[in-house]
Amino acid sequence: DKYVAYDLDGCPKLPVGFRFDPIDDILVNFYLKLKVYNQPLPFHAIQEFDVFQTEPWMLPYDRNSFKDRKYYFFDIRNRRFQNMDTRVAGNGEWRTVEKNKELVLPSNYFIGRKNTLVYWRIQGNEVVKTQWVMHEFRIGTIFHPIKVTTLGAYRIFKMKVAKVEKKVNIPTVIDFTMEDASSSAPPPSP
Repeated sequence: DKYVAYDLDGCPKLPVGFRFDPIDDILVNFYLKLKVYNQPLPFHAIQEFDVFQTEPWMLPYDRNSFKDRKYYFFDIRNRRFQNMDTRVAGNGEWRTVEKNKELVLPSNYFIGRKNTLVYWRIQGNEVVKTQWVMHEFRIGTIFHPIKVTTLGAYRIFKMKVAKVEKKVNIPTVIDFTMEDASSSAPPPSP
């Protein structure tokens, strides 16, 4: 096909105008499962990268074509963290806010689990919560018991800040006092 571009690995690149944003069950049941079984992906939309080696705003992605979007990575999950609820990354840490949410297909078939983490940046003696969120996915042990704990898929994105509406002060008191009748009021109608 003369309109298909390929990356260095020989995988087709995403077509112009295409936005990769799979829902949780597709990400796990299709893409992560293919990766665990060493099967080729249909195109190169998810790269392998150690998501815990740097701050989320320093992750490798095309900042021009993926501005304000979600970023996807595969990563080896065999690192040993002292506390799986808090994981050091760059000059901060990812903290778990939702743990082991079960992912189930509409047919009630269990396919995996999802953790939600938020990035906290260390500034001097303070730890400041950022708007960066990570969804960590892993497949269920029924697919491949040995590789399940070693490979995960990650969706990382920056939450948009809700716009604060400005309040306009409107007087709540209405003055019903009557002026002197001799003022400039129009004469009564006959």
